[in-house]
Amino acid sequence: MISSFQSRATIMVEAAPPSAAELMRHVTAVGIAGLVTGFVVGGIGGRLFMRVAGAAAPESAQGALTEAGFTVGEITAGETIGLIVFIGGLVGVVGGVLYAVFRPWLAWTGAYRGVAFGVVLFAVASATSDVMNPDNIDFAVLGNGPLLVSMIALLFLLFGVVIDRLYRSVGPRLPAASPGLNRPKALYAVAAVFGLLIAVGVVPGLLFSTGQCDCEPPLLASASVVVAATGTLLWWAAGISPRLARAAGAARILGFVGLAGATIFGLIRAIGDAAEILA
Repeated sequence: MISSFQSRATIMVEAAPPSAAELMRHVTAVGIAGLVTGFVVGGIGGRLFMRVAGAAAPESAQGALTEAGFTVGEITAGETIGLIVFIGGLVGVVGGVLYAVFRPWLAWTGAYRGVAFGVVLFAVASATSDVMNPDNIDFAVLGNGPLLVSMIALLFLLFGVVIDRLYRSVGPRLPAASPGLNRPKALYAVAAVFGLLIAVGVVPGLLFSTGQCDCEPPLLASASVVVAATGTLLWWAAGISPRLARAAGAARILGFVGLAGATIFGLIRAIGDAAEILA
């Protein structure tokens, strides 16, 4: 019955993992891809962004402190390592959770799934964090609004492309989760539990609180992420358990509604913020 359920899955939606062990393997691959992407794009890419922004800033901005406490025009090894490890790690974990949520509903984009996810990530993350907040003093200190907004959007798109490429590279190379208790399955279980704790304990706070952005959270976009996540969980469950195969239809509806809502409402907020920055 599971195979018949998967055979009915169209190109619009990626087939769900056929077992709980394979689901944990899938989550592990997403986690690895997310962390590496966070270190590379969020950490190293973020440092390059700061270097370019500082170099392009007016002379009056040199030596000023950014909102994050960095000094414009100065690059230190300690700050760079901290940015790559801590900020990059957090970005990678959160980005990985969102990639796991939206991946099934972006199968219709084919080879452009990474770019599509980058757009979704830009819509959601820029609207729920301080990175595109017009009240962020960095935009006033650094100036060059068009350059900053363009580089921010580029980083999100790059994150989407890199995490998708890494997942497709890492996933097939992970050992298969064979029946019975074994080391790979135990490691996958630990990774899945860790991912669940992050998803439940961290991501909702980022989406619905003002802690990361001193502004009103985009409730419609954030609620849409929860709708998409519910659809993804149902989709996985329908693929694993024959008893829940009928839930696949509801999962598709929730997944695509959540994807559309997160993208549309997030972009409305992000574009509005960008327009205010540019103005």
